[in-house]
Amino acid sequence: MVKQSISPNVRKTPSGPRSYPIIGCFPQMASNPLQFLTNAAREYGDVVHLGPIGPQQLYLVTHPDGVKHILLDNFHNYVKGDNFKDKDFTLLVGNGLINSEGDAWRRQRRLLQPAFHSRQQIAAMVSLMTNVIEELLEQWRSIENTQIDVAAEMLELSQKIVIKALLSLDPNSSETAQIIQAWHTVLGFHTDRIWAFFKVPLSVPTPKNVRFLQAVETINTIVYRLIRERRQSSNDYDDLLSWLINARHESGEGLSDELVRDEIVALFVAGFDTSATSLGWVWYMLSQHPNVESKLQEELATVLGGRTPTYEDIPNLKYTKMVIQETMRLYPAVWILSMTNVADDEICGYHIPAGSMIVLSPFVTHHLPSIWENPDKFDPERWSPERSAGRPWASYLPFGGGPRQCLGDVFVTTEMQLIIAMVSQHLRLKLVPGHPVEMDTRLALRSRHGLPMTLEPRKSRELTLQNVE
Repeated sequence: MVKQSISPNVRKTPSGPRSYPIIGCFPQMASNPLQFLTNAAREYGDVVHLGPIGPQQLYLVTHPDGVKHILLDNFHNYVKGDNFKDKDFTLLVGNGLINSEGDAWRRQRRLLQPAFHSRQQIAAMVSLMTNVIEELLEQWRSIENTQIDVAAEMLELSQKIVIKALLSLDPNSSETAQIIQAWHTVLGFHTDRIWAFFKVPLSVPTPKNVRFLQAVETINTIVYRLIRERRQSSNDYDDLLSWLINARHESGEGLSDELVRDEIVALFVAGFDTSATSLGWVWYMLSQHPNVESKLQEELATVLGGRTPTYEDIPNLKYTKMVIQETMRLYPAVWILSMTNVADDEICGYHIPAGSMIVLSPFVTHHLPSIWENPDKFDPERWSPERSAGRPWASYLPFGGGPRQCLGDVFVTTEMQLIIAMVSQHLRLKLVPGHPVEMDTRLALRSRHGLPMTLEPRKSRELTLQNVE
């Protein structure tokens, strides 16, 4: 039941920058959204009115108290924003968890939760991940002292890991290559449309629309064939496709082929983008902070001593995780979220009328000087237990928060720890001197010009020096 969280005497309305009829602050925001939203929060406070967007009023909420109210305390009052209702996005993900609401979402969430948080499932995934990562390492060792675009490499690696985890497809198979190529087409399509004020309907056969529809059809053809084959097979597969096929609701009802397909595609959409984008920024930050990289090497030498990590090693890679957390604070892959409130609400003392569009920006919240000391500084040790104590719940949102927090948070963090540990023990990645590094906000928070880096082999003594000492 939606909670009407507004006292009758409160009608305080938030202020904000100058806006225009119908389009509000869209022109200013579209040109440089990170700078615009950061400035708006620092100038106008915890809740900012950004004017109208069509028939809706647009508000930015950045303070952890307001964010917690939306994501946790009164989350029943909020549904996903219009970006999740676009026909092109719905065509891609269908009625999977990422796009569902209400009772359907709750049923699907309960069904999928154990697949991503049970010890047995995560342990099985670690072995799968390390096998795929080892293949990448073998390729990289054969081209040492050459340049690669680490952003592109991390994207392909994460895609292969997710496809293997979801479908048990060989990472080097033609079908994996087809899915990855189709997804690049889908990604490019959404990247071009994300800030477009007018979007050409999919019914209009423009070249981009045709390529997008063909890419979705390629994904559908492969996934539906695998579903049919898996239902007819007596073999055991330790992947998420089998989990979904065998899963049952409390009523004993299983999932239709269509819903299994929707969940697989939705998990693919959500499963690789955060890790790939964040890993690119991790390698960039390590290349710019040799003191952090040195501390990371000390931990890897102590915990692993040059060997491949196992599931049991994950809790001991504490500093590795701190590097990840700090990178995701500075560069959250999902840098913006939007939703609509069903009923009137009160946020941080401000009246928000029903039907408004609410924007949350993890990037802005992660850089609030009132919450974070030296917010622009890369400081992994701010994640130590001592320095983390007392930090507001909603001050850190790389995976969202509350009941709708990303199901794959443990999967993604574990994957990143393994990749960083395995690669860093053997190779040092150095940014090509003079390469411009700028944030691209068109979809996930990527590096606009890629991240070209040189692969430098580590000397064997680096792996054991700290142990000897």
